[in-house]
Amino acid sequence: MKRAYSSVAALGFSILVCALVVFPSLVRAQATNQCGPRQPVTIDSRTINGCQFPIEVAVVSNNECQDVVTLADGTTITRITGRLVLSFTNNDTGFTIVRNVSGPTTETDHPDGTATFVGEGENWFGFGPRSQANTGEPGLVFTSGLVALQIAGGAVISFSLNGTQVNGCELLND
Repeated sequence: MKRAYSSVAALGFSILVCALVVFPSLVRAQATNQCGPRQPVTIDSRTINGCQFPIEVAVVSNNECQDVVTLADGTTITRITGRLVLSFTNNDTGFTIVRNVSGPTTETDHPDGTATFVGEGENWFGFGPRSQANTGEPGLVFTSGLVALQIAGGAVISFSLNGTQVNGCELLND
């Protein structure tokens, strides 16, 4: 009888050891993927050239997650939520500003190459020469409120905002 108790005790001890080893690993895995079943959004630093000087855009903090759905007709809808903070540096002067640009946003990409972007809250946009010519917007814009862009042929063809905007080129021209 004592032997049976020892086997049960050993089994219980083994289960406890496994729980202590495996459970923290699962907690760490869950903690590193704050998105759960959603996909984390990866953002790389980049240089934009829409102003009279190049601007380095870098990630300060990124906890964004996305849901991506593809419809039967091939349309892809991407919804991004979470906190995103970026720095914007005038590469000529070194002057830097930091902005919360957390959105949220929804982008709908159609099989014909056109797209619609809708942002709420705080967002940023870097416009190239064609997009600037189509919209009249500067090369770098920060928005607050509801913003919608129509995209075709690789350029923004319309920009509408129910909110406020700041000309990022002017902010960084110090």
